[in-house]
Amino acid sequence: MIYLDFNATTPVAPEAVAAMSTFWSGDFYNPSAPYPEATTARAAVEDARAALAALLGSTPDTVVWTGGGTESDNWALRGWWASRPGGRRRLLISAVEHPAVAETAAALRAEGAQVAALPVDDRGVVRLDALEEALDVSTGLVSVMLANNETGTIQPVAEIARLAHAAGALVHTDAAQAVGKIEVAVGDLGVDLLTVAGHKFYGPKGIGALYIRPGLELPPLLAGGGQERGRRSGTENVPAVAGLGMAARLARTWLDSGGPDRQARLRDDLEKRLRETVPGCRIFGRSAPRLPNTLALAVPGRQGAALLAACPGIRAGTGSACHHPDDTGSPTLRAMGVAPDWARGLVRLSLGRGTTAADIEAAAGILRRAALRSD
Repeated sequence: MIYLDFNATTPVAPEAVAAMSTFWSGDFYNPSAPYPEATTARAAVEDARAALAALLGSTPDTVVWTGGGTESDNWALRGWWASRPGGRRRLLISAVEHPAVAETAAALRAEGAQVAALPVDDRGVVRLDALEEALDVSTGLVSVMLANNETGTIQPVAEIARLAHAAGALVHTDAAQAVGKIEVAVGDLGVDLLTVAGHKFYGPKGIGALYIRPGLELPPLLAGGGQERGRRSGTENVPAVAGLGMAARLARTWLDSGGPDRQARLRDDLEKRLRETVPGCRIFGRSAPRLPNTLALAVPGRQGAALLAACPGIRAGTGSACHHPDDTGSPTLRAMGVAPDWARGLVRLSLGRGTTAADIEAAAGILRRAALRSD
């Protein structure tokens, strides 16, 4: 089995498993407890916070633990709406956001928010001219993902932040797909809020974080005992926090050692093999900056789910598994102007740190044979 669905989830790194193990039973104490035995759990929470802050180029006081990327996205949008600095009611999101943002925005619309979706070009990149036109004195928050989960397209978040801030709006970016795969420095991006999901870069599932810019007061999403300095109540998930902290340290090492460049070469080799051997194979977003591990493609006349079903040796993702005739395919591709027949054919191949050249060669052969089958 060749696993090429790392954008869906990654395995937990062995080092992260080891970092978690002691906190299941031996050092099981509540990190908020006042007695000496709890200091190990409390130290693990803070050490992990420092590790993630270092990965993001920030300071530990800006990192708040959450239950994952979806909670972080919800908190960012709902926290803005609850406070609405200056009474601004307008929320701008991109047309290619993850449901954690898009569905939260829809819920806020029902509560009175003025929500608008920013269009993307045929590469999947947010149109900055449309952003400039949409920004006005009522705009309170702009939320645009850093990297798309289907195409890997990287958005110009730093420029988006510059334009939004000039108009007096806050900026949130869902960086779940980017952290640990490319350099993500909050200072360079200029964002006010940033979402992290641990299981996207070799940490455990069910743990994430929200970066909150210094000086920004965000109302809590969860009320209770006042953990996380009153920002996110609920006893911290110490084992998962420790695992995410180790994953952040491993990511820092991988990034510093040239990991993204090596991964991009493998991805490009896979793309080249498929383009040369599968007639009409179409690659989406290839002219835009992309995550080094992501390849989004479609084959003429083949639905993505059907193509992968003919590839029993490969585990990968599709934009849509629906075969209903009214299905228009991947919402991301449709937003890029891709016709439904092509959008229904989306196959997303996403590499991991352990993907090898042999994996790429084998996967290319399996996909080629499946694409050329007549049935």
